Amino acid sequence: FRTGGRRLHKVVYSRVLPYTGDAPRWRSPEGDFMLKKVLLAILDNFEGYVSQVLLAFFVLILLLQIFLRQFGHPLYWTEELARYSFVWFVFFGASYAARLAAHNRVTIQFRPFPKWVGDACMLLSDGVWLFFNIVMVVESLTVIRELREFPYATPALDWQLSYIYFIFPIAFTLMSARIIQVNVMKFVLKKELTAPDRIETEETRKAFMDGGKP
Repeated sequence: FRTGGRRLHKVVYSRVLPYTGDAPRWRSPEGDFMLKKVLLAILDNFEGYVSQVLLAFFVLILLLQIFLRQFGHPLYWTEELARYSFVWFVFFGASYAARLAAHNRVTIQFRPFPKWVGDACMLLSDGVWLFFNIVMVVESLTVIRELREFPYATPALDWQLSYIYFIFPIAFTLMSARIIQVNVMKFVLKKELTAPDRIETEETRKAFMDGGKP
């Protein structure tokens, strides 16, 4: 029985799963489901992954600069690159915090009132937040257009500053999408969202109340 790997793959799946006509025989519904699940997880945590990469990148760049200075061969462009990487890291992190509903909010004043009062006020504040993001996107695109009309290069890397400023429309657009996503999850899908730091605080408190260690 001589066959290539692709042919063998088709034979195995044709024996296990019936052919429905909607997809090739070697395609597995379970595999498609897992692929969609992975893609959704990546999209749901996209800003988090980008923030981790940027954080590791600018820390390594700074360590490289410190290391080379000890040998008298400093790189002139590392500090500027690390600075811009940190700025992009901050804005992507802010968008990811919006996805986690982790931005600081004062909600203690809503405790004496029914739950719907606090929800309505939070929804109103998110509306104001969305309006602010839209203004920032529009104004940042205006600034970028002016910088492209009158170019300005960065001192060390000689990059066009307009490219660096693209983080503003990108980050505030992503943040707006995350705000809408969180509100849909809360008020439409009825999912309870808790900030990560609050979860850790509650777990630590329960551990101490039970006499264990956090």
